[in-house]
Amino acid sequence: MPVLVSFWGKGGVGKTTLSSAFALRLAQKGFRVYLISTDFVPSLSDVLDVDLSDGPKEVSRGLIVEQLTEEKIVELWKERFGEEVYRVASSIFPVDREIIDYVARAPGIVEEFTLYYVWHRFSTMNVDVVVWDTMATGGGIRMLRIEKEFYDHLGEAAKLYLKVKGVLDKIRRGESEPLVLIESWRRLAEDVFSFLRSKEHRAVLVSRPLRIDLNVARKIYAELKDTGIPLKALIVNMVSNQNKDILLSFEEEFKSKLGLITIPQRDSSPLGLDALSQLFSPEVWNMLQELVLFS
Repeated sequence: MPVLVSFWGKGGVGKTTLSSAFALRLAQKGFRVYLISTDFVPSLSDVLDVDLSDGPKEVSRGLIVEQLTEEKIVELWKERFGEEVYRVASSIFPVDREIIDYVARAPGIVEEFTLYYVWHRFSTMNVDVVVWDTMATGGGIRMLRIEKEFYDHLGEAAKLYLKVKGVLDKIRRGESEPLVLIESWRRLAEDVFSFLRSKEHRAVLVSRPLRIDLNVARKIYAELKDTGIPLKALIVNMVSNQNKDILLSFEEEFKSKLGLITIPQRDSSPLGLDALSQLFSPEVWNMLQELVLFS
């Protein structure tokens, strides 16, 4: 089984840059790595300075990269689940195939399918490490809540189907496919939710030494802990002499809870593979890989 390392944080904290640098450094150390970004304000292509319009793409030896957009997620959902949803919906209501596009645009579908897609890639790709640049804070937390609600409610979906359609007679005649599909969705949601909480998944929280970012970090930490996701490290990015007082607040809040790593402020954001490969100092790299790969 590979290891999944996910990076969480609000927009603008350097999450995509740090996850890219981490994935690239692993690949340079001989690991086979798959880097996926599901941040729907896509910047991975700019950070790597590589065209990612068609992916996955191997951008350097051992590093495969994929950028997901919201539109791409919708199309992938329709390919994987569209026909199944149509078969279940049309067995209850007189609907045509337009129901597939309607459901694909329903609130929560993109977030829920994003988790399925990451889980699917993790389960099927021949790599050592999957590095996941998650959605910015609001989308990431919403993604977790929707997955939990989806998992909790799917057990009731079969009962609702029986009640609305009256399919007990159909089951006796062997026409139970919609119930089989609903049960398969429930098992799939259970697999995805278990995967998020497994020991193979290690989460990294990224923040900046700002008061508002500290408040956001508190919320993400609480959400991940409540969901049962193993959170291994907090990276406080863009540290300078001017914000050392806020850094002390981060240390007081988090140092006893998880590994805390600081990254100094840079004159400009590193862009391209060469610049990213030099982002982590030896001390930071050793600490980071110890926390997320070997702990």
